Amino acid sequence: MIIGIDDTDSPNGMCTTYLAAKLKKKFKIKSTLRLIRLNPNIPYKTRGNGAVAIVTDFNHKIRKEVIDYITTYSHLSHKKTNPGIAFVPKLSRKKQIILEKFYRKVVSEHVSIIEAEDTAVEIGAEVIKFKNGRGIIGALAACGAVLDDKTFELIAYREKRNYGQERKINFQSVFSMNEKFYPKCFDSVDIVSNQILITPHGPDPIFCGIRGKSSMVVKKAWNDIIPLEKIEFIQVFETNQASDDHLKWKKIREIKPFDCVKISGKVSSNPKTIQGGHVFFKLMDETGEIDCGAYRQTGEFRDVMKQLCTGDEIIVYGGIGRHSNTLNLEKICIEKLKSILLDTPPLCCGRKMTSSGKNKGFKCRKCNNKIRKVMKTKVFRDIELGWFEVPPRARRHLSKPLVRFNRK
Repeated sequence: MIIGIDDTDSPNGMCTTYLAAKLKKKFKIKSTLRLIRLNPNIPYKTRGNGAVAIVTDFNHKIRKEVIDYITTYSHLSHKKTNPGIAFVPKLSRKKQIILEKFYRKVVSEHVSIIEAEDTAVEIGAEVIKFKNGRGIIGALAACGAVLDDKTFELIAYREKRNYGQERKINFQSVFSMNEKFYPKCFDSVDIVSNQILITPHGPDPIFCGIRGKSSMVVKKAWNDIIPLEKIEFIQVFETNQASDDHLKWKKIREIKPFDCVKISGKVSSNPKTIQGGHVFFKLMDETGEIDCGAYRQTGEFRDVMKQLCTGDEIIVYGGIGRHSNTLNLEKICIEKLKSILLDTPPLCCGRKMTSSGKNKGFKCRKCNNKIRKVMKTKVFRDIELGWFEVPPRARRHLSKPLVRFNRK
């Protein structure tokens, strides 16, 4: 039996991982808990849009306890909190494929409550809704998650008396841990902005979360962290974080609102910087054209985007936000740079000649000499072929850091 839980938290607190960890401790469940991140573009999400899955031997006592926990501890009074539970029995291979397909869609696209209910009926799963029950989408998807490229996260939880207060942690210990364990542990700090990234900022029970390639390495990394407040307990989750699981290859005309996509195309307009420091350009393929955006908070990544030019061939990774049809960039690969050639004024009488008009060559102001044939000079562009990504401080949970790519 797999039990999926989602949408128990709100902007005011609580955390679905915390409820799952408490259930694991209560029933002495031996299996590793799963933290499954879902489509980051969905407008109904709270914070990281994560659901959890628990693999256990089913009994009615556990079923009742799960329902009681959700009823008691979820932030049901908040309008955005609509919890859901999924109880998924052992499935045939055919039904398992149906559930895996559902996960693939939930992590990448927009899915309705009705689709979740239909999938549950098709595979013989039980789903329980609270309020409008939107949480059954994530709960069911978490049960079907395929972790082909799984990572791990160790989450340390605070004592209840500290909820809502600033997290107290030894700043330097996080940087020292990162220096020792990177890249086995990743996205712990942002070197450029001198930020630690393992501590959230909300009123939830989480003190910090350390992400890495194995359960063992995140536990070792935790031993190097110096918390300056008492920790209630720690829990390790296996996850789909840092996997790019959310991204699907699509043509531009196939893209729908809230999609997470990979697109191959050509830059079709030179980048423009608008008020606020955000950079936008257009990308086209054989099916259409779309706006791409790199925002001020992406810093050095945005500065690379400024160097692009019409005709450059690139691959873009990103998602469609809730308020526009703009593709918010997570990574790009520059495959081919278009050569830019400019007319070079020749020298005459010790000075540069001036233009005689469009396609008319150059003339010398001093001796009136005219030259119709001109030299072309290649413009230097401070940009190279290859991959570029947003910095850790702007990276989404699901985005795969380049340090995790298997590149020769």
